[in-house]
Amino acid sequence: MIPYLVILDPISERQSLISNSGKSNGKNSGGIPSEPISASQSTKSSIIKLSLVNISGGLIFGYNTGVISPVLTLTPFTEYTEINRGLLTCSILVGAMIGSIVGGIISERLGRKLSMLVISILTLIGTIGSSLVPPMWWTMAFRAILGIGVGMSAIVCPTYVGEMSPMEKKGTLGTIFQLAITFGIFISNVFGFALKNEKYNFRIMLAIGAAPGLFLLITFFFIQESTKWLNRVHAKKTNTTTLLINQKKINNKVGIKGILTKPIGRFSLFIGVILAVNNQLTGINAFMFFSPSIFATAGIKNGNDPMIATILLMAWNVITTFIATFLIDRLGRRKLMLVGTLVMTLSCIVSAILNLTISGTTLGVLSVVFLFIFIAGFEASAGPLFWILVIEIFPEDIRDVGSTILNSVQWSFNIALSFSFLSLANLIGNNTFFIFGGFGIICLVIMYIYLPETKNDDDDDEDEQ
Repeated sequence: MIPYLVILDPISERQSLISNSGKSNGKNSGGIPSEPISASQSTKSSIIKLSLVNISGGLIFGYNTGVISPVLTLTPFTEYTEINRGLLTCSILVGAMIGSIVGGIISERLGRKLSMLVISILTLIGTIGSSLVPPMWWTMAFRAILGIGVGMSAIVCPTYVGEMSPMEKKGTLGTIFQLAITFGIFISNVFGFALKNEKYNFRIMLAIGAAPGLFLLITFFFIQESTKWLNRVHAKKTNTTTLLINQKKINNKVGIKGILTKPIGRFSLFIGVILAVNNQLTGINAFMFFSPSIFATAGIKNGNDPMIATILLMAWNVITTFIATFLIDRLGRRKLMLVGTLVMTLSCIVSAILNLTISGTTLGVLSVVFLFIFIAGFEASAGPLFWILVIEIFPEDIRDVGSTILNSVQWSFNIALSFSFLSLANLIGNNTFFIFGGFGIICLVIMYIYLPETKNDDDDDEDEQ
């Protein structure tokens, strides 16, 4: 959550709100614990379960979005037009955008736990179905169903883990979701390389995506419902105490209207859109798209060398995510985001300048260096922190709706970029790095001025108006 007027004095405003919030021994008047697991109550078992939720959700996301890249290099997909290949690629993204909206509604009405069951079922249907049906249109349809599960996982899993994590481990456990995404992308490329000569190669690759869905289904039977969600359900059913009456008054405006009519809602939405831009429009897609040509310029272009180089890049993608895992609860969200975005922006701009000033193997080698530097900056900041901050920047009464909107915005950017980036790259080539560097500068300036630190925010301090 963030203070009402961060522009004025974010720290003093926050401290004032917290000091007047009136906590009472970690319980509301209904007798339900209002805190997530405390440090003393936290057990190794509970931490493992929370980790498994984000691992399962992240793998559903990462593997099933990443596997399409090696699949499209195989027959019969190589025979399709670029438009059809683009539609197949974006089918899961469109489904994910729908899922991000539906996921917010379902998780608020049915709870986080039952939502995970829905995610598991959608994942199993989408992956197994797409692996069995004739390509191309039936594959697209089942990939869209799978996308709904992917979009829901990006909402439900980080939200559940954020609500149930002890304060001192919330950031670390939150970054596990992005870590699992990057690992899922990595293993999708590994399987793509290992299975490319097999008879049912693309069908096996698509079917493997069911594994994390099955993993989440098993995890479902060993976790409890979010205590914060149960608190809110209990509060809505009980109005016998002053606290609950006051809470009802506070929560009398929810939904999109509630966000737009509250200054804190509008401000949180503004910051969240900037975070979405920083996540999608600052160069990650450009570096990934141009990585084969960057490797080729550096002399990595014979036989399986480009594929091996790509797998190594994906491995680096996983490794550098640990930067955020180890530092997020030590340095805080704000500092890590600003430093990482600065690294990303400089990498984009320097890469663009190099492409204008030098050529040959020297250009290739330096481009590879800045490619890896950019990935490190992204995975230490914009990559994992987006999923955490789009939840934490909203007060609890509008958090579900707010995070749902921002996830939808993020997927919208992803879809738009997937459709337009190839044309843009063909039109201006490596100069696209200047465009993404420009987005990086804008995001960096705005976040430096307005992005609050949410590391020590208590989710129960929701009356921040």
